[in-house]
Amino acid sequence: MNNLMCISTLALAMVATTAQASYINLRHEFVPRYDGQAAQQADRVAVGNRFSNGVGFEIEAKWKSQNEDALGEQTGNGNQANVSYLYHIDDQWSLKPQYKWESKSDRVGHQFNLTLGYKVNDDWSVSFRHRYHYENKQHTDEGSDATNSHYNRWTFSAGYKGIENIKLTMDVDYTFNPDSSSPRWKDRQSWFSEWNIKGEYSGFDSQWAPFMELGIKPYKSGDYVYQGDTTPDKWRPRIRIGMKYSF
Repeated sequence: MNNLMCISTLALAMVATTAQASYINLRHEFVPRYDGQAAQQADRVAVGNRFSNGVGFEIEAKWKSQNEDALGEQTGNGNQANVSYLYHIDDQWSLKPQYKWESKSDRVGHQFNLTLGYKVNDDWSVSFRHRYHYENKQHTDEGSDATNSHYNRWTFSAGYKGIENIKLTMDVDYTFNPDSSSPRWKDRQSWFSEWNIKGEYSGFDSQWAPFMELGIKPYKSGDYVYQGDTTPDKWRPRIRIGMKYSF
C-alpha cells in the first residue's frame, strides 16, 4: 500500500507539472443479477498522462464490494500500472507498444500490448491490438496446485465521433488459451471473450466528460465442467458508468 501511495503521488506530481494530455478517470462497474448469479459492484480510479514525445503512463487503483451493495464491505481488487509509446507513422496510421503490470493479493500479471490504429476519416477510426498476458500466481503453501498461466488476446475496435459532442466506441475481444488454467470458454482454446459499446459526452463547458459502457462477458453457470472444474459457458450483461476529467 505504501508503494502504491508513493507511485500515485509521483503520478499526480508529474500530471500537475505538464501541459500535455493528462486525465483522471473515475468508473463504477455494475453486473446485475442474472441467471441465479448475485449482483457485483466494483470501482476504479485511473490517473494518466501522455507527453509531447509520445511517452505515456497510467496508474490505476481498483476495489470491489463483497456483497451486492455498491459501497458494502469493500476490499482491494488489485492495482495496475502501464507505460506506452504512441508513434504516428503518418496522418492516418499509428503504432502503440505498451507494457502493463497488474498486482493482486495472490498473483502478478504482466501484459505486453501492441496496437495498430488507423484514422479512416474525421469521423471514423479503427484499431487492432495484440495482447500477451503472463500471470505469476502465488503458491500459498507446499503442495499448492496454483500454476502460472498465459494467453494471447486480439481486440478489434471501431470509433465514431460524427455526432456533435458524442463519441461512440465498439470493441470485441478474441482470446487464445493454450492453458486450461487461463480464461477459457468451455473447452475451446480460442473464442470470443468480451463485447462492448461505449458512449462519451464532451459537451460540458468544463473538462468533465461522462461516459457509459454496455457489455457482455462470459460467466460460470455451473452447468459445464471442463477437466473437473466449472468454466465460463454463458454470457452475462455488464454496465459501466464514469466521468473523465482532461487537462
